[in-house]
Amino acid sequence: MRCCKNTPQGRGGDPNFSTEPEPAKADIAYDAIRRILHSNGRVPGQHLREQDLASKLDLGRTPVREALQRLAAEGKIQYIPQRGFFTRPMSERALSEFYVVGREILISALNRMRPQVPESWTVTDKLSPDELALRAEAIFTKIAQEASNCEACKIVHRFCFCTHPLRMEITASELRPAFVESLEKLIAAMSELGTATTLVESALMNHLDLEQGAVSRIVQEVNERGLIGFPGPPKSL
Repeated sequence: MRCCKNTPQGRGGDPNFSTEPEPAKADIAYDAIRRILHSNGRVPGQHLREQDLASKLDLGRTPVREALQRLAAEGKIQYIPQRGFFTRPMSERALSEFYVVGREILISALNRMRPQVPESWTVTDKLSPDELALRAEAIFTKIAQEASNCEACKIVHRFCFCTHPLRMEITASELRPAFVESLEKLIAAMSELGTATTLVESALMNHLDLEQGAVSRIVQEVNERGLIGFPGPPKSL
């Protein structure tokens, strides 16, 4: 994810000559594992075996291990000594804490944004749970990026990543129509950024209320459902 407008996007004076190095294998592994975790977001507490991932990604165990260590350091997965790496369990307390921090950062970023050219976001009931979740996360990310605060970007990125499984559960349940309606209102309000910030803030808070209000129920349902085996990577990898 691009951090924010303050982040240099390249080096050197000639835009036609890139001095950016080729991505290291650990970076390739990091991006690939992150995509796997996103696409399989509804499998909390799953063991991430180095050998299995190395085989699936056609990479050595060393870059995979480095990628997993980085993800754990960022709080996106969990490391348990003597056991290994796991996707984060779906915890009501942890999710609630993410929403407390997410709200604070998003509101602060929202109030620093200038008028924007409206994004062409669209929402229909035909979108998959993953696509609907990503639409909401794109809005959260946009707010953080346009505030030009790299630290806020990092916090919101982690918030989106760690609450993605919850969003997928919501959009795959009977709460889906309410989620779609709330997201439509938020998208409509985003066109008023910089001119009617209070309207945007209200729509944003209402949507976050909907998501957070589902935490207790979704966590209970997921824990009752239990765990399944770690699925393979997306076909695009």
